[in-house]
Amino acid sequence: MIRHLKGELAAVEDGAVVVDVNGVGYEVLVSEPLAERLRDHGLGSHVELATYYCERGGPGGATPMLVGFESEAGREFFERLLSVPQLGPVGAIKALVLPVSTIARALELGDTKTLETLPGVGKQRARDMVSKLQGKVGRFVGEELEAAGEAVGDEVAMQAVEVLAQLGVTRDQAIKRIREVREAEPEIESVDDIVRAAFRRK
Repeated sequence: MIRHLKGELAAVEDGAVVVDVNGVGYEVLVSEPLAERLRDHGLGSHVELATYYCERGGPGGATPMLVGFESEAGREFFERLLSVPQLGPVGAIKALVLPVSTIARALELGDTKTLETLPGVGKQRARDMVSKLQGKVGRFVGEELEAAGEAVGDEVAMQAVEVLAQLGVTRDQAIKRIREVREAEPEIESVDDIVRAAFRRK
């Protein structure tokens, strides 16, 4: 069972990366946001991913497959998604286009409208996700927000990071922009003003 990989980023493709570990290239399926973050790091950069090993069925038989995540918590949340009927590992990783905290919050609140914005998730699947996972993923909301809070330094900035993430900004870019705003304009106090200032820093 392959549970993590450390190596050099050899390639970034749509929804997948290749990690070179001592001369062996491992293809790893990742979410689109993670693929973009790794692309920003550049080929040849050091990569460390938590991984989930599974097999994809097909006419030619089962094909081994690795799915990658930035953290153990991300992998655990993915494993929870696999309990949703007929979602499967490919559907689950493609659905992770929003931060884990945002999806977890939607599941806890029964917010099917937000879930329906995820690739491959229609009305019925959104209802199935809530039915299967509501009340079981609340801690993923707190964990990711806590990590963001440590990175930017205060609760208001943490909330601004979450807003930017919901608007499609990657978590790394959101934290970077909020830090810059905090340093350049420390007098700004409201979440809305911080978000507007962050968007001016594109």
